[in-house]
Amino acid sequence: MKILVLFSLAAVLGFGQTEFDAVRKKPLWRDQTGVVRIDDTGILFSSKGGDKTRSWRYEDIQHIDRISPTEFTLLSYEDVAWKLGRDRTYRFVLSSEELSDELFEKVSDRIGKPATNRVTERPASAPQELPVKHLTTFGGSEGTLYLSAERIVYFTEARKRSREWLLDRDVQSVWSADPYRLEVHVYEGNPGAFRKPQVYKFALKRPLDADFYRRLKLRLYELDRERGLTL
Repeated sequence: MKILVLFSLAAVLGFGQTEFDAVRKKPLWRDQTGVVRIDDTGILFSSKGGDKTRSWRYEDIQHIDRISPTEFTLLSYEDVAWKLGRDRTYRFVLSSEELSDELFEKVSDRIGKPATNRVTERPASAPQELPVKHLTTFGGSEGTLYLSAERIVYFTEARKRSREWLLDRDVQSVWSADPYRLEVHVYEGNPGAFRKPQVYKFALKRPLDADFYRRLKLRLYELDRERGLTL
């Protein structure tokens, strides 16, 4: 009930303000309990007792990754000196309520950069629906790839392996060497100094329709032109 009230207020007031009890996960250090607040200006974490507070304006967030409905990370522009200048990532686990689809979309829009969303559902329909295996260095996962003119969704029962990518925000390109292979090149948060798109490789259990593949490539080219990314 509480979260419904908060979202009702957000609908009336615009973005509104939402607070979650949360734990900041700190590898090699003691975790911090506190509150995550999301509002018009950005994201703030205040530790229990209010002795330590960190805040990020939306423009100061490089990337947000919704790992699950109750877990997300944000990549800042802050350097980590002992990691040779790698940018600092903050990970939060919510202990009250969830980061809903609607709120995640609002936050992603405010950040204005590519985002990672691992919380997906099977689309009701898609022009291309293909059973696939996502190939990784050590094994992979099996699921279904849904392709449309707006988004690419990889749905799998494997924990945290699902993805949803918007063509006009997250996808750089797609590439198919043959009808049974497809690569999806996406922008994801990389704390390293040398950033490049992440490549997801899929083995297709059914052949990719050649006409749809050409239309998808053309759609991405048109989006690049709109963003002024083509020469």
